[in-house]
Amino acid sequence: MFPGGPTHSVGAVDESSLVRFLVERYLPGATQEELRVTSRLLAEAADTLATGGESIRYLGSTFVPIEESCFSCFESRSEIAVRRTLETAGVPYARILVTEAVRP
Repeated sequence: MFPGGPTHSVGAVDESSLVRFLVERYLPGATQEELRVTSRLLAEAADTLATGGESIRYLGSTFVPIEESCFSCFESRSEIAVRRTLETAGVPYARILVTEAVRP
């Protein structure tokens, strides 16, 4: 989970059916403003698709400056919904990965 990040609902979806996805993006020279704008675009795209019935939730992003990498986290029933969100937002990405939460 990304504390303090935006969380957008998926409507009346059984949350136990959602899978967490991590999207890896490379952003050489990204500024804080560009990161905020991209995060907003992802949130808006996820909200738009969710309103249309897609099961998608954008949880937020973490930027690793030294690696020039950004990792965005989503919950959805499918990778296709995550891909649609990225395409709707116009956000390029390197790959989409299924993740598993590990808790103590």
